Amino acid sequence: MSAIKDILEWSSTKLSPWKQDALRRLACQSALTNVDHDELLSHIKQAVGFVIPIAPPALIPLDPTHVSSTTADISTHIKTIRNVENVNRLVPAANLTFAPKGLTVIYGRNGSGKSGFVRIFRTACRTRIEKPEKLKVLVDVYGSGKGPQQAEIVIDRAGIEQIVTWTSGAGAHPELLHIAVFDSSAAQLYVDNGSNIQFLPFGLALPHKLNELCLELKVKLDNERRPISAALVTAVVNFSQLRSTDSQKFYSQISAKSTNEQIDKASTFSETDQQKLDSLTRVLTGASAAAADLHALSIWMRKIASECNSLTDFLNDTKLEEATAKKAAAVEARKLAGLDSSKLFQGEPLPGIGSESWRKLWEAAREFSTTDAYADQPFPVTSMEGKDAACVLCLRPLNSDASGRLNRFEAFVSGKIAVDAKEAEERVQSLLEARPALGGLADTDWNARLDQISKREPEVAQALSTFKAAIEGRLRGLSTLLNRGVIEEVLQPLQSPGKSLENLAGGIAKDADAARAAQDETARAALMAEHAELEDRKILSANNGMLKSRRDLLKQDGLYNDALSEVATTAITKRANELVDLHLTQLVYDQYEAERKALEITHLKVNLARKSGKVNATFQTDPGTAMTKFASEILSEGEQRALALAAFFTEVAVTDGFGSIVIDDPVSSLDRQRGQKVAARLSAEAKTRQVIVFTHDLVFLNDLCREAGALDVNIETTALFADGANAGKIDPGGVLWKGLNVDRRLKLIKTEALPIKKLIETSPAAYEYQIKNLYGRLRDTYERAVEEIIFYDIVQRYSDRIETLKLRYIYLSDELAVRFHEGMTKANTHSHDNPAAQTVHAPLPDEFDADVAAFEHLIADLKAEQRVAETNRPTMKPKKP
Repeated sequence: MSAIKDILEWSSTKLSPWKQDALRRLACQSALTNVDHDELLSHIKQAVGFVIPIAPPALIPLDPTHVSSTTADISTHIKTIRNVENVNRLVPAANLTFAPKGLTVIYGRNGSGKSGFVRIFRTACRTRIEKPEKLKVLVDVYGSGKGPQQAEIVIDRAGIEQIVTWTSGAGAHPELLHIAVFDSSAAQLYVDNGSNIQFLPFGLALPHKLNELCLELKVKLDNERRPISAALVTAVVNFSQLRSTDSQKFYSQISAKSTNEQIDKASTFSETDQQKLDSLTRVLTGASAAAADLHALSIWMRKIASECNSLTDFLNDTKLEEATAKKAAAVEARKLAGLDSSKLFQGEPLPGIGSESWRKLWEAAREFSTTDAYADQPFPVTSMEGKDAACVLCLRPLNSDASGRLNRFEAFVSGKIAVDAKEAEERVQSLLEARPALGGLADTDWNARLDQISKREPEVAQALSTFKAAIEGRLRGLSTLLNRGVIEEVLQPLQSPGKSLENLAGGIAKDADAARAAQDETARAALMAEHAELEDRKILSANNGMLKSRRDLLKQDGLYNDALSEVATTAITKRANELVDLHLTQLVYDQYEAERKALEITHLKVNLARKSGKVNATFQTDPGTAMTKFASEILSEGEQRALALAAFFTEVAVTDGFGSIVIDDPVSSLDRQRGQKVAARLSAEAKTRQVIVFTHDLVFLNDLCREAGALDVNIETTALFADGANAGKIDPGGVLWKGLNVDRRLKLIKTEALPIKKLIETSPAAYEYQIKNLYGRLRDTYERAVEEIIFYDIVQRYSDRIETLKLRYIYLSDELAVRFHEGMTKANTHSHDNPAAQTVHAPLPDEFDADVAAFEHLIADLKAEQRVAETNRPTMKPKKP
């Protein structure tokens, strides 16, 4: 109770309210035995208030009543294990029944099936194991068993029967954690890992259980928080560079308390702000050379603006329509001239007179005549000084026909139709010659200038580029129109960007002036600060949603951080270890020494060393040498098993409650003397709890029976055997006859005598055979009584010791000696082979019952006589030399 008092005082001042409440709930629900973990964790989450935003339930102060109902008052024992299926070679539906109190011994030779049952218990109950895979339970690997591995373990808990279903691979069942299992696998860990107190006495267990709950909750909180932490990593604003702007200061100070209004205000960025930022960018990127370039750019843009306007005037749709009409008129006039010539020169020896090509030939002849051949003479010259002139085309003298032909040709060319056609063609030719050429639009630095414009006004640059493409298309269209009479491509609409260029040129001129002014260091610094602020605010504006998302994540993360600080275990761990040291450490040391003394291994230098932990108290074995940390490397096999048993009994002694213990083959590698010590220790433990022992050692079985009898502990035995098909079969005859003590032999004899009483009426021969065997068993029991009763086990077969101190019990009166002799003689008479002629009749059932009763009375009288003899003797103390 002092430990519980310490816990109450400490929790009321050192624990937060929800931890006090959790501690109370742990105490009220019998140290987690019946606790729904998920329900308890859900309650704690509400109490902390970080997941479910509701008010926690009213807290009830922790008081002694909450820690008074402990598992120590709840007895748990195994009633039976049944319906075992597909486990090793165990017979289908194998089962074992155990005594609810005292000692149950399961005896069987090697391979009889004991290990199969133990393997089930060590996976279903509490055992020491280093690697969980070692707990694997196999099917009959040489058989054909199919289906799941399962069994039913029936327990009695505080008078209420419960059926626990076991399946292979499942963890220890909560209802069976009060039952401790010891086998060879656990023995090695007890030797090298010490007595790890897994379940502390209830009062000391509470802080550790609270720690365990906190750690479990911490894992759940960490798992829930992980996505939020990951989201926070990505929910960041990336600035072009780190600097001390108001925007970056605001970003660095965003917290769970930041409001939408504050975020919106800090991230506002208007169109005016963008224009200002662009202007500052241009100014700050310029130097004196850049200022000159800006000035040159503005002049070039104005020139281009004028050129665009001029080209638009010349090549607009109206002007193109006029050119189309002129070309059509010229073609039509020439067509008429061609029709006239075909009438005039119908009889000429060559076709095509008057055609376009002919006309060009005629004009060339005219020029040759008037310029060179017959200078200053009107064309055509047909005679010179009364003689025929030479033809300017064929250079032959012109006869009258040729002269007449030339005159007719000239008359045709000088006629009105031909003149009109020529004038129309000259008008088309003037349009062709008047085509404007691309000026600035064809400059070699066109692309560079266009890129400069694009950086400032992408829309203007695009409009200018589109205009240039349209102009080039219209120029090509005009050429094909005037030359061939058709426009061969689709002309794009024409929209002059001249006005936009003029406006932008004006802005660039101002930038040029500002760039010159920005050469002053003070002014430049101010411009740079303003530019940085605008640039960072623009980034904030683009990430407005991200800022609010980060604020929300910080709020959630903060709640989880607060909750995680609430489940910190440092203070609890410290206090829990202090309480263990105060109330348990010395108890464990003393118990360990007592167990070592009981098993006669105090000479071993292996002790316990206290180690602290968050969820348990650990006492590790210390081999007492720096050469190794493993006691198994120093001790013999027998010493290791004895040390493991000492650690196991220590753990059982300080474990909460009085749960059953199951021990498999505890005397493996032990000598006879230490085996008797183990038998005595198990019998003593069986006075306070159910003890189940599996053994193949018949001598150890006798030791258990003797020690249990000496302590008046109930003991029940079951024998297992195996055949060619299965193991785990129960021998209805019980343990081998030679393994039974006097009392158990008498019980067996009386049991076997019951069915033969009716046999005398149906088969006298069979009755005589059976009664002879029973008298033989009675004779054996008389012989065993000499060792066990008369000589009080002072000298035992298979034992290397003589217990001389028991001589004080030895006394045999004449009367009892005679009764013993008479009973033994009669048993011999009816068990031996008598001559056929001798008149020795088989005793009737009533006579046999009387002989057994006489033996029982003899045993009782012998024990009573021994008690009187021991009482009448003086105290047996060795004399001083």
